[in-house]
This record gives sequence, C-alpha cells and structure tokens, in this order.
Amino acid sequence: MKKFAKVLSLALAVMLMALTLTACGSSGSSGMTKQFTAGSAYFIGDIGWYNSDVYTLRLIGEDSYELIFQEYRFGTEDAGTKGLRTIVYTGKCSVGESADGWETHRDVTLQPAERIFMEQHEKGYGRAAIAGHCVIDTANWTDTMTELLDPENNAMTAKDFLGKYAEKVVITVEDPSLDAEDTSLGYKIVEIPTLTLVTEAG
Repeated sequence: MKKFAKVLSLALAVMLMALTLTACGSSGSSGMTKQFTAGSAYFIGDIGWYNSDVYTLRLIGEDSYELIFQEYRFGTEDAGTKGLRTIVYTGKCSVGESADGWETHRDVTLQPAERIFMEQHEKGYGRAAIAGHCVIDTANWTDTMTELLDPENNAMTAKDFLGKYAEKVVITVEDPSLDAEDTSLGYKIVEIPTLTLVTEAG
C-alpha cells in the first residue's frame, strides 16, 4: 500500500506539473483569472492497473473557460505508463453564488464547449470505446477523425461531435479569495463533474 501511495503521489505530481507547464506555454493562459482542481484514483482489478484522473477548471478573463480532464494509467509491478488521455473543453461561462449556500463556494456554469480536443496514447486504450492512439480536434477536423468515430457511415463532422459531447455543465468550486483568513481553503472543484465524453470513451 505504501508503494502504491508513493507511485500515485508521483504520478499526480507529474500530471499537475505538466498541466502547469501547459498553462505557462499556451497563448490563452496569460489571461487566466483562476484555476481549480480535483482528482480521483482507483484500481482496475481485471488487469491489475491503477487509474488516476485529474480535472482542472481554468477561468480566463471574465467569461471564458478551459476544462481539462487528464487520465493516467499505470501498472502495479511495472509502474510505467499504460495509458494517457487528455480532453480539453473550451467555451464561455458565468460565475454566480453557489446553490449549496456556502459563502466560499461559487457555481461556474459552463456553456456547451465551442471546441473539444482529445488525445490518447499507449496500450491502455486498445479496447476502449474510442480505441487506440487518436487525436480529435473539432477546430481542426480531418477525414481520419470521421473514419475513427463513424466507420460505418463515414459521415460525422466536427459539428456532430460537438452536438453529441459539448454539454452545459455547472461546477461548484471552492474559492479561497472569498475568505482570506481561512487558511484551510483551496482552489478546489467541490464535486467532480460527469462528462459524457469521459464516460463513453471508456
């Protein structure tokens, strides 16, 4: 158990570092207002791997967001990478008082994404619903993406993909800036959202 905890902590640290570096290097990150995170981990018993998920919500300027889901799979005996998946949603949002009544919480309403980017690699996705190595980007759509997602009809477009997976989501976050004297607070996503693409990708 201690060995797993160390490996999991290292994996989460690497993922968060990668996300931070991405933020520093991306063109839109200079306008980032706030960032909130949440994570989870579980054991995939059938194959003896661990799975770690990290969700990052970035508020950019007054009305834009970037929601990032990153999944990392690794083995028990061989702790090397078994799978790495990144999904990025971008679009417009609004922030209001939280329905739960907590003074340090805010509800962030994400409008359906205007762009979805997804990339995955390594053998951990060999049997997934969206299988194998792939890149999907609704802002840079290609025939290869259509063939991957709609092999029978070969008709899916970026608009179709957004119509299926871009959804309105309300995410409650904890914002320490609302009570600077409470040092126990963090920039956290209070409850991990349910995202259709994450659920269906497998």
